[in-house]
Amino acid sequence: MDANVELEWTRLGPGKVLVATAERAFLHTPGGAGETTAFSLPMHGPGSLATTRNLLDGAVGAGQRAVPRAEAPPPLTQARWALRLAGYYCTTHATPGLMAEAAVRFAAAGEASLARWAEQKTRDERGHDQLALRDLRALGYDAERVVEALVPPTAAGLCRYFTEAVRGEEPVRCVGYAYALERLALGQTEAYVRRVEAMLPRGVYATRCLRVHSAVGTDARHVEETIAVVAGLPAEERAQIALACYETTVLCYGPNSGNPIAEDALESALATLMTPKAG
Repeated sequence: MDANVELEWTRLGPGKVLVATAERAFLHTPGGAGETTAFSLPMHGPGSLATTRNLLDGAVGAGQRAVPRAEAPPPLTQARWALRLAGYYCTTHATPGLMAEAAVRFAAAGEASLARWAEQKTRDERGHDQLALRDLRALGYDAERVVEALVPPTAAGLCRYFTEAVRGEEPVRCVGYAYALERLALGQTEAYVRRVEAMLPRGVYATRCLRVHSAVGTDARHVEETIAVVAGLPAEERAQIALACYETTVLCYGPNSGNPIAEDALESALATLMTPKAG
């Protein structure tokens, strides 16, 4: 790892190259046909903590800006929070098993640092799906029936992407997937957590999963750990990870992320999934 690295870059799509320096990241649009610049070639050379951080964060930022958001999200209600928890369950339930698969693949390929990273992720994320279930139960729902009946399209798409990354030709893409989700989670501040709690019925504690996957949880440490691992990887792998950060973020902000189910339809569905009261 070279502290004097000046540039890293990756191609995000036709005519869109993300360039990172130690100070910032920016999008570069290549010129006409036949233009040959460093950015028209695959990235080469070592990474550094500063440039790799900006490469990955720049990819997340580019993904956020790539999808137009025409409508403001609907107000957060108890029903929408239950739907969010169902999404948390979907993604957190998938993580330990898929990361364990990734660790095996990395180890078989001689990627020792990535194998250790994936093994640690397997341990760190185990049981987080149970936090989502506990939160749903705190809201009065039959948690297992909720997560079976309600699978938000964005969460389902993320799980498909994660699965394809781990089991595909380039499992290193799962590093970008994980980084993007944890980096985005840092935008959920303590103030946001308090706003969610203020919306919930008095005395109901249903933010266990959120607190773990937010700026007040462990994701800040996980982000730093991933940057340190990625900065030491070969250029081709760093470029693939940055592209996966971009693609994962686009999925998070896609057309199904804001208002996939009308409020009345959601409330009607959830009404059938309440835990029966004794007596």
